[in-house]
Amino acid sequence: MSKLILTRFLYIYDEVGFSFITTLLKKQSLTECYFWISELFLSGFEQKSWELLWFIYFDFYYIYNPQFIRFLSKKHKSGNLRDLLTVVKNLFSFRSSSEIFITRQYNMAINNITHIFRGKKPNWLITAIPLHYHALFRFIDKKLYHFAVSSLPKTVEPDLFDAIQIYFNIGNTQIEELKKNYYGYDGTGTGNDGTGTDGTDYEYYDNNHHKIWAIICLLIFNPDYTQSKKKMFIGIHDSDYKDIIKIHNDPLTLDTLDTLDTLDTLDTLDTLDPLDPVASAVSYLPIRKTLLYKCLYSIHPLSSSFSSMRDEQYNIGDCYWYHWEYYAYHSPIWKERFDQYNITIDDDSRKITFDDDDELEDFYEQYGYEPDEQSSETQNKLFGCLPENNWKKWIEDIFSNSKCIYDFENDFKFNY
Repeated sequence: MSKLILTRFLYIYDEVGFSFITTLLKKQSLTECYFWISELFLSGFEQKSWELLWFIYFDFYYIYNPQFIRFLSKKHKSGNLRDLLTVVKNLFSFRSSSEIFITRQYNMAINNITHIFRGKKPNWLITAIPLHYHALFRFIDKKLYHFAVSSLPKTVEPDLFDAIQIYFNIGNTQIEELKKNYYGYDGTGTGNDGTGTDGTDYEYYDNNHHKIWAIICLLIFNPDYTQSKKKMFIGIHDSDYKDIIKIHNDPLTLDTLDTLDTLDTLDTLDTLDPLDPVASAVSYLPIRKTLLYKCLYSIHPLSSSFSSMRDEQYNIGDCYWYHWEYYAYHSPIWKERFDQYNITIDDDSRKITFDDDDELEDFYEQYGYEPDEQSSETQNKLFGCLPENNWKKWIEDIFSNSKCIYDFENDFKFNY
């Protein structure tokens, strides 16, 4: 697991993603989904945010929403936050499934084919399917899907689509559309230039292994998808978008005091200089109140169903209380902030030191969030102890109406 990274408001980077995935699939709160994905995006992880949406789409939504791929591609092309949130709003309303996710988890974490076929190969396999795909299609035919995904070729050649067309007995029009889902909207295998047949530019997802397995799972688990009614996709309202931007970007003024308790209010008022003309016009709360106001949600308790960055830390509280600057530096927004100053990074002591005292003072006047001085409630939102969960708890909680396609060991945790 990689080094601990703290986001814009000092959440643990990967747990923001886990909280987003879980909240989205549980359909708990669209507003909370917006918050988590915005925290990633506005921490400087713009491309990572889009990659996460592609992963989530193919893992959980593609089987029942294959037609959404073009809409997602067009929104990704712009790359802005509003279009990112538009994608989230649509995913929130979609039907989801776990088959692709579960079988890919097996492939990534275990990838051990223990089944041996005995006896003569069936005639349909020998006569119609190229030899190098025999294992893949035999596992599919026997419904051993976790072994099938582990049998996918490293490089997807055009003849794999020929084999898919033969095995699933689908027509030319359908296979050509599936090729577009894989290659992009020019539908060729010679390097999609990102330009669709309708003249529109697209941004596309390049995890070929993920895409081809999703296409196969679509044909396995939703073979009648072509009969589905055409869906209308929706955009985000101006008011919703403005509210999200306000949460993340508005400065802390006394107008926000209704969200704080009385003791905090009194403490804040004591810090204001009544002779300061700026303070008399607009009274700002001290920077150390940022986390109290901006950290609206706690990390989802089911996040502990995933292997996370905090698993590598002996004492997560110590990271926050004494080394938060060091771990925040690993996110783009904090790196940009620190790099405005002359600093020295000491990996051994996990410290960032300023070469000039005036620069140090200037930095903390702007960004001195003081996580060690926050209330227990705020600290718990950021790095509080999570309950012990595993893969089964997460699956049962989210996909309670369907049987899991594969059973892992009890102590298994997902990787994402």
